[in-house]
Amino acid sequence: MKNESVMMVGPTAVPQRVLDAMNRKSISHRSVEYCEIQARVSAGLKKVFGTQNEVYILTSSGTGAMEAAIQNCFSFGDEVVIPILGTFSAQFAAMAEAFKLKVVRVDYALGEAADVETVMHHVTPATKGVFVIHNESATGVFNDLQAFGEVLKETDTLFITDSVSGAGGLEMKMDDWHIDILLSSSQKALMVPAGLAFISLSEKAWKASETSDIPTYYFDLKKSRDFYSKDQTPNTPAVYNVFAVDEALKMIFEEGVEQVYQRHEKNTLAIIDGVKQLGYDIFPKDEKRASRTLTAVYAPGKAKRIVEELAKRNIIVNGGLAPNEEDVFRVGTMGFIFKEDVDAFLNALSEVRNLFTDCP
Repeated sequence: MKNESVMMVGPTAVPQRVLDAMNRKSISHRSVEYCEIQARVSAGLKKVFGTQNEVYILTSSGTGAMEAAIQNCFSFGDEVVIPILGTFSAQFAAMAEAFKLKVVRVDYALGEAADVETVMHHVTPATKGVFVIHNESATGVFNDLQAFGEVLKETDTLFITDSVSGAGGLEMKMDDWHIDILLSSSQKALMVPAGLAFISLSEKAWKASETSDIPTYYFDLKKSRDFYSKDQTPNTPAVYNVFAVDEALKMIFEEGVEQVYQRHEKNTLAIIDGVKQLGYDIFPKDEKRASRTLTAVYAPGKAKRIVEELAKRNIIVNGGLAPNEEDVFRVGTMGFIFKEDVDAFLNALSEVRNLFTDCP
């Protein structure tokens, strides 16, 4: 039994087995041994991403992969459409604007998911890209990527997806869903310490990269492609994190990718059912679009205190993000989370609820 249940939205709990894999001697990132490890990691990430395209390792947070997507495949002044659902989709829009792209924002009320019809109303023949976040961890909703990919597949418009809090916990089929740029990072459902990002490009995206006029250096994916031909990265990677990803992927495949998805689904539905039984609600407006890697719980005026009281009971969750920090707390079920963690959280929340005289 765990002494503490770390149910954060990220960085998530790291299994002891993954930590142990990092407890080893240093090796050169140009050594044969490292190349063999990177080749395994690359093959494993392709399975998680659901793609035949190469998946490149970047030593950065997921934000670095977001920059790489913009820098490599767009040009100054390009028009892009971005549905804004919360903090992280807004961050993608702000980043695109920083690189002088013309951003068409499609604003949604917090707690809503993006719908294809509304977003596509803003897409024109001049639109170079549609950026859709897979899983908005600020509000606890996920988007229907397959639906977006279906309507964009026959166009010249790139379909870009941030799956930082999705990949490894939510079903992902990059190729089948016609996603052109897919990115994620290590510290969420992949159960690895923060420090690595991952990005994959379709042939359509590589074609767009040929005409990009935004300067690149560290995040030059053409360099990555060249070095990947010999199972290396252009610059020194976070080698120990690569050790960790190698081991975490082994754990995922031992459990079975589909079984991992089912575990995330089962745990999240148990959280949703449990908080409702305790008199709370979830923040997403449509439960069908509620994330399966985290749950945003609506507790008006009480969220911060609940997070503090849960921590006293060794249940570590996250508070909400502005403007909902007083009213929402977020419970991660991504990565190394099991039924015992869910039960411990719900038992602790039941105790905390009784501290309030005006329950819930």
